[in-house]
Amino acid sequence: MAVASLRAHLIEELTDLLDAETQLTKALPKMAAAATTKPLKTAFQKHLQETRGHVSRLNKALQQLGERPRRKTCEGMEGLISEGEEVMKKAPEGALRDAVMITAAQKVEHYEMASYGTARTYAQVLGEPAVARLLDQTLKEEKAADSKLSAIAENSVNEEAAEEWQSQETEEEGPLMRSAAWLGGAVGAASRQLGRGARRAAASVGIAHERQPRPQKRARAATQRRRKAGSRVKHR
Repeated sequence: MAVASLRAHLIEELTDLLDAETQLTKALPKMAAAATTKPLKTAFQKHLQETRGHVSRLNKALQQLGERPRRKTCEGMEGLISEGEEVMKKAPEGALRDAVMITAAQKVEHYEMASYGTARTYAQVLGEPAVARLLDQTLKEEKAADSKLSAIAENSVNEEAAEEWQSQETEEEGPLMRSAAWLGGAVGAASRQLGRGARRAAASVGIAHERQPRPQKRARAATQRRRKAGSRVKHR
């Protein structure tokens, strides 16, 4: 459907936001239940109450514009929630999954901040200050929620998720390192044993060589014996 005017575009944006917030009222309880970090669980529960208030404000904003509150399917929010749930399923319970959920939730918050900021500006330009105030209230709460998520991630969740990963790496490397150490020790012992055997063999060969008279010594001994024999013959 063609957009006939900025006012019509604003109304379309509000109906889109109304559906987006309604989708979130169903997704946030699941996220709160899956969170293991208490501050994160509390943040999701608090934002669920705020989101219900956002739905109420959007209904009032549409009524203020003379429109009957209605929803238009927000495909953008559908995609963000679906993506977040898919990643959550793949992450193990603990700090890592909490970090994944914060990522998904902040994507949602930034989507909403962009949408509410634009809609508020349209309302101001169109001379609808009451609508602009309603939208600005929600925009401030979305920004506060995003800041809270950042604080939770930076204060504890990110570091705990990193520690979980390092711990897992250590556990996986442990058996391998122990096997390598055993193999190295076994090779070293075998090498030392072979070295001792070689030295003993060399020593044995050396003794045998010392015990055998050398050819030159044998020749000199024979000559001396012949000379003595000849000398005895002359004296006779």
